[in-house]
Amino acid sequence: MKFVLSTIGLYLRIINSLTSKIGGKHAFYLFCSPFSVKITSKQQVFLDTATQNTITVNGEKIKLYKWGEGKRKVLCIHGWRSNSYRWRDYVKSLVNNDCAVYSLDFPAHGNSEGRFWNILKGEKTIKETINHIGVVDTIIAHSVGSFCSLYFFDQNPTLQPRQMVSLATAGKVHDFINEVKRMLSLTDREIDNLRSYFVSFTGKDPDYFDIENFFTNIKIKALLIHDEDDPDTDVNYSRRLHDLFDESELLITNGLGHKLRSKDVLQRVVNFVTN
Repeated sequence: MKFVLSTIGLYLRIINSLTSKIGGKHAFYLFCSPFSVKITSKQQVFLDTATQNTITVNGEKIKLYKWGEGKRKVLCIHGWRSNSYRWRDYVKSLVNNDCAVYSLDFPAHGNSEGRFWNILKGEKTIKETINHIGVVDTIIAHSVGSFCSLYFFDQNPTLQPRQMVSLATAGKVHDFINEVKRMLSLTDREIDNLRSYFVSFTGKDPDYFDIENFFTNIKIKALLIHDEDDPDTDVNYSRRLHDLFDESELLITNGLGHKLRSKDVLQRVVNFVTN
């Protein structure tokens, strides 16, 4: 992996030395490339227990899943380099508690088409999913999926659910840019080129995409769960969300890491969704 990262970094440095615009564009698309993990046969067996549908978003086929016919509609949204299999434990518990559980695979993830993912594509995918299945009661989202859901809520106030569960949320696009800089050993100039292309692509500076800026229209209640020692996303983002939401519960765990796999966490989420 170190060799691959160093090779990508060298490639970007060469391109940026020749042309800043193309260098920034290439860095941006690498920044948006999850290099999706192939779904295993075991994962596919679980996914095949769902009723499956496909919607088209920006010309890409997006896979949707549904389990159960309960009266409470729940939409589960995975994070970076993940897919709907992530919710296997939640599906059984929620279906057993009178929920209809929906899930999506983001573009370039799972069984969906595409090579690139960014927050704008994520927001559009959530919006088109809600337009297809109808407004849900609860959204449960993990990591970047939570971050993207918050942006979706702010951009689409009439499509907001009644409540959300945020698991190990990310907080700023700037953090991901810093991580790309660190992993690929890019210079400040090369990162500036990436940021310039980001602005031309999205119409906004990367610093705009910050949870602090997503609460113009959010009026729902939330359960926020984060591990104290999460190595991937800062626990303080969930603490800040606790301040930003008008009504929220905050659970800080210890020893669960970023994935938050725990029977206690699962039960807390199910209780929140069903009560």
